[in-house]
Amino acid sequence: MMVRHILLIISLTIVALAAAVALVPGEREQWTMLVRDGQNQEAIRVLEARYGEGRRDVDAVLHLHKLYMSFAEIDQATRIMEGFVADHANDPAVVTLLAKHYSDIQDKRGEIRALERLFVLAPTMPTARDLLAHYRLEGAFDREQTLLRNLLANQMITANDAERLGLMLASQGDLFGAREALVRFDEIANPERIIGRLALFDVLVQTGDKTTALTKGASWIGYWRKVSIHRQAGADGPAARLVRMMFAVDEIAARQLICEIQRNERPARDEAGEQSRDPCVVPGETGAEITRFEPREEFGRRRRR
Repeated sequence: MMVRHILLIISLTIVALAAAVALVPGEREQWTMLVRDGQNQEAIRVLEARYGEGRRDVDAVLHLHKLYMSFAEIDQATRIMEGFVADHANDPAVVTLLAKHYSDIQDKRGEIRALERLFVLAPTMPTARDLLAHYRLEGAFDREQTLLRNLLANQMITANDAERLGLMLASQGDLFGAREALVRFDEIANPERIIGRLALFDVLVQTGDKTTALTKGASWIGYWRKVSIHRQAGADGPAARLVRMMFAVDEIAARQLICEIQRNERPARDEAGEQSRDPCVVPGETGAEITRFEPREEFGRRRRR
């Protein structure tokens, strides 16, 4: 009986000790309780000790960084974040945190370096937009151009950036690079965009592809004429300007292409049901009839004056 009583006491003691050990806060609970209770200096001490021992789980590092930032300990916060990135060099999420830290402390050079590193690891349009904005503010146009070429090669470039890259390369004499960028611009830009397309026409001519230049020019004129119905027409409008450029390349071919566009736009029969005459007469002199397009209503009918 006595033996059983002793065994029971021993068992209860072991259970009590196990429960006591289980109730002792672990290291994570210790610093989270300190942070919760506002004992930030003590929390920093505990977290720094963990960090120095190499126990750098994400929550602990981020809390330590946050605590240093709350005390305006910028150098310490930067040290923690840079060390964390060194431990996770290929993790885009961690590099993103570093870029945000540099942005928060207004270290533009550090932010650019982090964004460049992030773009190599995970190229995305938001990262590219941030980098382009920094490059343009810094006047780093060579780095901007390199990034734009990268975006173009990976089919990530926007219409605005493709146009900008094409104009930059054309001004530098890189006609084939400009042609590639402006062709991409022409493919994705809204049809009313003019400057990039006029530049593309010029680049195509200079690189010897006059046929493509004239064909594209004729297709653009077809749209620009439709748009001009609702706008004030003028002798120096984009369509008239493009016509002059086309005539300078090959007047006969230009007339044929422009007339073909007009024929395709005109209905086969007029309102009376009679066969419509050819709306485009190629004159013997420089084409006043073509450059001075008559205003038309929808469906190709001439507007009464």
